[in-house]
Amino acid sequence: MNTGRVKPITGLNLRLKPNGDKIGVLRHNEEFSITDEVTFYRVKTTNGQVGYVHADYVEKTPAFMPLPDTLSIDNSHDPSFKLVTFGDDRFIGDPAKVDQDFIPSLQRVAQYAEKCDLKVWVTSSIRQLNNQIQGAIVKPASHSCHHIGHAIDMNVFYNDKLYNSEKLRKINHRNLPKKIVEFFDLIRADNVLRWGGDFNTEDPVHIDDNFYNKQELMYLAKLDSRIFQINA
Repeated sequence: MNTGRVKPITGLNLRLKPNGDKIGVLRHNEEFSITDEVTFYRVKTTNGQVGYVHADYVEKTPAFMPLPDTLSIDNSHDPSFKLVTFGDDRFIGDPAKVDQDFIPSLQRVAQYAEKCDLKVWVTSSIRQLNNQIQGAIVKPASHSCHHIGHAIDMNVFYNDKLYNSEKLRKINHRNLPKKIVEFFDLIRADNVLRWGGDFNTEDPVHIDDNFYNKQELMYLAKLDSRIFQINA
């Protein structure tokens, strides 16, 4: 018997029959056994619920697929997603709405900003799933830290002057105030944070903790938790 897994990160409707009434929602990456194959799959979930889902949104998986040995979960993180707002005198602009586990990282960003006597002007934090950000200089990554609240986009406010993405590019650092360059050097030296200015496609207004690449299973758990809360 074939098995399947839900592809869309927003989940997949479970219907009583093809194009029939909705009887539930399957979460991203949720697995099930496929009992009939037509345009719709007749499926059975792990909790015994039987219904139909559209085949275009299902990624077939082997009956047994062990997880790679390289994947692990850092138990210091909570797999549940909890949206909170980070507040600090050094943070201005839009509210920094992030996952609770990203707060310690933002506290260090605030400390670096205080040391350099500047302010972090937040322009983006948590993002709606599958949405592009109008005016973004870089297309959001498919496994973006923004999707689980582990990233912010920002400008720098220093000496009553706002420094945006164009001014913060590496090529312009020789012309920037030394305190702004020092601020980014502190972020780059942090053992958790990374600065988007170091990306292959430079994104100098971006700060995250590289959560997907460091903790893929935990990233997926938090993403599933967020989707479950949306669909609840």
